[in-house]
Amino acid sequence: MNLLRLNSFRLKIALLSATISGGLLVAVGILFWQLTYRMDLARVDREIRNLGTPQLERVVGGDHWIRFESALGFVAGTNATPSFILWVKNDERVMHKSSQWPAEIDPESFPKLVEYESPDGPKPGEPLPPPPRRSEQISPKNPALPRKLPHFYTRAGGGRTWRIGVMGTPYSTLIIGADLNEFTTGMQELRKAYLAAIPVVLLLVSAGAWLIASRALRPVTALTRTVEGITASGLDQRLTTHAHEAEFARLVTVFNEMMDRLEKSFHQANRFSADASHELKTPLTILQGELEDALQKAPDGSEQQRFYSTLLEEIQRLKSITQKLLFLSQADSGRLNLDLHRIDLGSLVGAILEDAQILAGGLIIESKTVESVMVHADADLLHQALQNLVNNAIKYNQAGGRIVIELERENGHAVIRVANSGVQIGDAEQVKVFERFYRAEHSHSRKIDGVGLGLSLAREIVRAHQGSLLLKSSTKNWTVFEIQIPLV
Repeated sequence: MNLLRLNSFRLKIALLSATISGGLLVAVGILFWQLTYRMDLARVDREIRNLGTPQLERVVGGDHWIRFESALGFVAGTNATPSFILWVKNDERVMHKSSQWPAEIDPESFPKLVEYESPDGPKPGEPLPPPPRRSEQISPKNPALPRKLPHFYTRAGGGRTWRIGVMGTPYSTLIIGADLNEFTTGMQELRKAYLAAIPVVLLLVSAGAWLIASRALRPVTALTRTVEGITASGLDQRLTTHAHEAEFARLVTVFNEMMDRLEKSFHQANRFSADASHELKTPLTILQGELEDALQKAPDGSEQQRFYSTLLEEIQRLKSITQKLLFLSQADSGRLNLDLHRIDLGSLVGAILEDAQILAGGLIIESKTVESVMVHADADLLHQALQNLVNNAIKYNQAGGRIVIELERENGHAVIRVANSGVQIGDAEQVKVFERFYRAEHSHSRKIDGVGLGLSLAREIVRAHQGSLLLKSSTKNWTVFEIQIPLV
């Protein structure tokens, strides 16, 4: 279905090719049809001319034209209706007119012939050449009459269409009409065949354009697959430039160079985060020990004791941050080791519920769980992920609010939902809740503890278990997070 999206480049190329090809086919078809029409019509004109011109060598009487019309009928074949009609006039006298001559066509309406085929024909004002002697054959001594340049017309009459040829000599005018029924039928069949072929050709052109576009877009497809497969542990993926055309080689080169910089920067940032977190552990532990010792020595209720207590809380906060950063750096680099065992999520959720009862204060906590939901998991890490979700549900709840924890099976997965009442998470914030160090606008107060790493940490733990953590929904006064982990 994705390939047929309206904004698909392949689809656009196929449609554009079909449109251009269709336009060209129609234009070429019209031109071809017109050329064919003219050529076939010229063939009919030549046939009429070849039939009529030999009859104009002499001045002949009406009997000759009767015999000639019979010969035309023999040429046309045994048809119920005549294929040829004939009209002849010598000087001012009509010598012959076919009985089937259409009333709608007036022979006298055609323009008079003036020009001659031969340049040595008689000029206006010159005496006309004498007709050849009937007793002798046509020869240079007894020349045929000069023929006028014939003209051709298309006329309708008698329910049919005729091609009319007007020929003549200085003494006679001959008009022969040929029935165009067969000619018209042939042209109609040609047009139907062409119109029937256009959709097939367009379909083939579109399919060919689709295949060509797919072939041309292979480098882009490969680049897309590579980009889709990029993860923190897959930044070493590269494309080979020699496998693609020159037009895409530069794009592939730039992509590979970008991946080099990205991989280097990521490893540097990851190494810095891990090293900084690791190096901070020792001085923070020393500071914590010193502060705990100083706190014990300070007089009870003194200003020093309150001061040391505040500093100790901040040290604990820093240690928690460094531990989370170290964990996230390990997850990013693919070095997060899981101690997997077959565990019952029901027991794990039960332990979380006990902790929540202690931490929730005046909140109402409800649970809906099923028994024997078995998964392969690191119990400690998964407990931490669930604890982070429950802590969020407690921190961002409202006075007297509710928390609901559900555990069930769906489509081969264990599904854990943690829902709570409280302020709605806006659409713009929903896409950012799993970002590191991101905190919603309403949570920036120091009254709500945290630095914005809890959800990121929980998601990395769930992902390490081949599962997913999503913000399922957030409506007015109700927010739901959902974890899915494959069942055993």
